[in-house]
Amino acid sequence: MLDTLRKSVTGPFVKILIGILILSFAVWGIQDIFGNFKKTVAIEIDDYEVSLDQLVTEYNNQLSIISSQLDKQISLKESLELGIDEIAIENLIRKMVLQIEINKLGIDISEEFVAEQIINDDNFKIDGRFNKARYEQLLSYAGYNDETYVQSEINVNKQNQLFNIIGNRTYIPNTLIEMVDEFNKTERVIEYIDFPKSKIVVKTPSERELLEFYEKFKNGYKKSETRDFAALILDPENIKKGIQVTRSQINEYFNANLDSFNISETRELYQFFFNDEATADNFYNDSYQLEFNELLTKYSQSKQQSYLGSVGKDEILDFEVADAAYNMIEGEFGEPIDGMLGISVLYLEKINPGKIPTVDDVAAEIRGEIQIQEAIDLVEMLYFEIEDDLLNGSSIEEASAKHQIETKYFKKIDINGKDIQNDAVEEINHRELIQKIFSSEIGDFIEVHDTENGYIWTDLNSINPPYIKSFAEVRDLVTADMLKKRENDKESEIIKQLEIGLINNQIQELIDSYQIEIKRSEPFSRLSPIREFSEDFNDRILSANINEVIIGKSENNVLVGKVVEILPNIQSEPERDQKFIDNLDLQMRNDLFEQYLVSLEDNYTVKLYQENIDRLFNTQSQ
Repeated sequence: MLDTLRKSVTGPFVKILIGILILSFAVWGIQDIFGNFKKTVAIEIDDYEVSLDQLVTEYNNQLSIISSQLDKQISLKESLELGIDEIAIENLIRKMVLQIEINKLGIDISEEFVAEQIINDDNFKIDGRFNKARYEQLLSYAGYNDETYVQSEINVNKQNQLFNIIGNRTYIPNTLIEMVDEFNKTERVIEYIDFPKSKIVVKTPSERELLEFYEKFKNGYKKSETRDFAALILDPENIKKGIQVTRSQINEYFNANLDSFNISETRELYQFFFNDEATADNFYNDSYQLEFNELLTKYSQSKQQSYLGSVGKDEILDFEVADAAYNMIEGEFGEPIDGMLGISVLYLEKINPGKIPTVDDVAAEIRGEIQIQEAIDLVEMLYFEIEDDLLNGSSIEEASAKHQIETKYFKKIDINGKDIQNDAVEEINHRELIQKIFSSEIGDFIEVHDTENGYIWTDLNSINPPYIKSFAEVRDLVTADMLKKRENDKESEIIKQLEIGLINNQIQELIDSYQIEIKRSEPFSRLSPIREFSEDFNDRILSANINEVIIGKSENNVLVGKVVEILPNIQSEPERDQKFIDNLDLQMRNDLFEQYLVSLEDNYTVKLYQENIDRLFNTQSQ
């Protein structure tokens, strides 16, 4: 792009344009010319800025983490209700403040040091040596490239240096050790109800009820401002079809890249996990006696959930598992393996042998590859030609027709790049491009947008104001919302009754009313929690008082538990093993560092560009 800019500023038209801009500065002042210069800023901390793009990246990271924890994909609306946008903002403020402080202290890490760390990282090794292909593969899975990963590691190492400075020395008094030991070892016994949400049945609303619900909440079915625009999309995929490829080109490409067309052997594998080695050994031994499905039933294993697919050896990240899988016979169970993810037994269902294809087998693939390669080279040449056409007064439609590229028309696209059906439009799914379009008025010149592989020129045709969608448009959504509300109301009512019943020891009444089983746990503690409960529920119930009731929810169940016994730790001598002491020391150092970060934030002036943030998350239309 630097070459593009250098070439662009040499033309006579651009020199005249620069002259006009200089006059504009003199007449209106720079501030007026660049009146929108803060529209891409999310946060300002002293003289440092955090862009909307950085906020989007942090928001997506948090969204991914929380979606994984909840085991479901969270919508934009749900994420805002959960406050994920606020978490992202708080994290960015803390990261920026920390980075500013690191810069002030002059803490530095060389790229050579990080490179050595990467080369010595066992995760990136194959057969004991650093493997670049594996390194790039793992980075790709994690959403990094080489540059961003190295920078991330530099930042992490700088933060670790600061962490070690702040929490260099900590003294752990015996009283604290005793208190923590008592806290961890105190046991509780609970009575609990695991109520499946599938038992919550609500009435389907009538048409009249749906209309009443819509009228009451119709502001929630508002469509935000949308825009119609034309686009000339220049990328290799759009222009490759017109590129002719000869048979001799195909043969030459095939001979030059023969190894890349070889199809490697794959194996269709199952991996069954176990909590302990003894159970895995029993499973393996029984595999000689029992039929496949009978064996899985006996050990409560799921065939569907254990299927790894048809995988090549280099696709299996755990080297030990990969070696075992590729030393097995078809239809055979492997001996138990204690791998990266735990103890497991492999089953090899089928071997798909490797294959060396003929040129005819891959001719279509080669033709497409040659077309793409030539199209990539052609994109830059066409870019200058189209720019010249537009500067000479051609419309987007005329430039498209001249270069035989179809003009695309997009209607009712919102600020999130979604259409009227609320689906993301992939062709124009570029946040910066959408921001340019929504920052423009009809007739404005919109700067060409660089994509990863090409360019997009746009022309704004219409600005459509916000409106409330008709009942007919959103009837299905209204039905889903109303059913969800009824289910939530019914769930809250049931939880309340279960809570009251447990508090008042109305055990039989609960059993009769809800056809449920009330279970009693064995004594458990923070050191030996109940595995079937979530970490959050274990933590809250282990902090509860006698007869206190705690509610827990998952996607499919409601858990209501009451503490019926608290059993104090009867061991006189507290834990003093090194692992326990090290964990306590780390917690104290973490607390010190947390307090340090909190104190730092008070030293900086933080300004939120709320209008930009609202526009980004489209909160007005939620």
